[in-house]
Amino acid sequence: MQVRRGACYRFARVLACVLACLASGLRSAHGGFLLPIKRRDGGLHSRDLLQNATIPLHGAVRDYGYFYATLQLGTPAKSFEVIVDTGSTITYVPCAQCGDQCGSHHADAAFDPAGSSTSVEIFCGDPRCLCGSPACSCAAQGQCSYVRNYAEQSSSSGNLIQDELQLLGGTSPVVFGCETRETGEIFSQEADGIMGLGNSEVSVINQLAGTAAIENVFSLCFGGVEGNGALMLGDVPPATFNVELQYTPLVFSAVHPHYYLAHLQNIAVNGTILPVDQGLYDIGYGTVLDSGTTFTYLPSQAYDQFHQHVSDFALSHGLQTIAGPDPRYPDSCFGGAPDAGHPDQLKEFFPTVDLYFEGSTFSIPPLNYLFMHTRESNAFCIGVFNNGGSGTLLGGITFRDTLIQYDRRNNRVGFGAAPCQEIGTGELVLDPCDPSLIAEARGAAEGAAAVGAMLVIVCAVALVVSKTNLVTSLKDRWQAQPYEAVGDTGKASAAGSISLSDVRIDNEAVSDAASSTRSRSPGRPLVE
Repeated sequence: MQVRRGACYRFARVLACVLACLASGLRSAHGGFLLPIKRRDGGLHSRDLLQNATIPLHGAVRDYGYFYATLQLGTPAKSFEVIVDTGSTITYVPCAQCGDQCGSHHADAAFDPAGSSTSVEIFCGDPRCLCGSPACSCAAQGQCSYVRNYAEQSSSSGNLIQDELQLLGGTSPVVFGCETRETGEIFSQEADGIMGLGNSEVSVINQLAGTAAIENVFSLCFGGVEGNGALMLGDVPPATFNVELQYTPLVFSAVHPHYYLAHLQNIAVNGTILPVDQGLYDIGYGTVLDSGTTFTYLPSQAYDQFHQHVSDFALSHGLQTIAGPDPRYPDSCFGGAPDAGHPDQLKEFFPTVDLYFEGSTFSIPPLNYLFMHTRESNAFCIGVFNNGGSGTLLGGITFRDTLIQYDRRNNRVGFGAAPCQEIGTGELVLDPCDPSLIAEARGAAEGAAAVGAMLVIVCAVALVVSKTNLVTSLKDRWQAQPYEAVGDTGKASAAGSISLSDVRIDNEAVSDAASSTRSRSPGRPLVE
């Protein structure tokens, strides 16, 4: 593993070395490793596919509570910061005609369809008038309209349009929502909108894969304490970043097919499997993998056992129980630990956790289930909460410094420890002449179909934590009555100081009226 300076320098070196190392033995119509390719659409025209690159990261560690990527939409392209969310299906940004019906705190100016030469309005009856669930409706002028209502009383609504998605020179037409109204946290959040990555015909992933712009694969890599990371669209050989993945099958749900579900069989804390029935993790919606939810949620029985095992370990290793950062909520917190600048030292005070999936085991360090106390130094709180009978939801905290590959072609998901911050900022470049890397590239190229196989887009994303929003915008909402949601319902930490210390639940996550007593930061779960 080598760290390089400058994107152009790194790309030139990789290109030269790959060509030199692979030219003699590798023969493929795609001709290279992590190189941009072209495709022809029905023989009628050609266009550049989205190019391999890393988009610069945005934000600061303590300012938000989500990962976001910068998308460029329209011609000329306009930038929008959108929350990366595997639990949501639709992508939307504020529309110019929204006016004061959309929030004024968004990072970028609203999208103006009239200012884009490639914008196409979608009307009812058009085959592109697809909204997933809830279904589309017809506006007064016949426009194809969508609405998303969230259980914590926020909402997004607007009309569908088609325009060019532009990322570093490549373009592809995509349909997305142009908001004409926002309420609640959607209105007040800084991010412009949502990038829906769920498994639905309306999601950006499905649209790009459906036109062969990318392979039907995408990967997320969430940074650790400092946040940041990468979104990769297309088939990226894990050896590109010296990452070894373990795979488990994706589980299909006929009731909610757009969720990414896996079969979680057991959880072990410090090597001891929690004494619960294996079927417990399949209740409700099963085990949902959700990048838009900050924390992790377990069924009541599993939560009780997890909490007890972690607490016993921490107390037996010299830590003390302390009050949480917000006296209104019974967070489980411990003092006397090392600071977050030395995460490896936490293993002396908190146990490692093993997640046993079908066919694979994924081990997570303490920082992947802890968040830093905001009022005490050297103190941490457990970021896993009780989800009642709604099922299991594995949020972003569980996958810090983890590359997750959603291999939708083969109906599987892979996990592997990875230096996500370095990958996202483009600082990590492996030696492409390494034999293992060449073998990976050779296998990918030889197995590729005639239409583009190695297209990769690496979108920089940022995981950041919202102090101000949580304290000012959510303090009243957390006092509201229970609502139908699975997500960040048990978490009530005030201002966070590490990547996942604030509450966020994704936009279209699972629902159960018995499971929720708290609200959270921007948009989520749908009331369907």
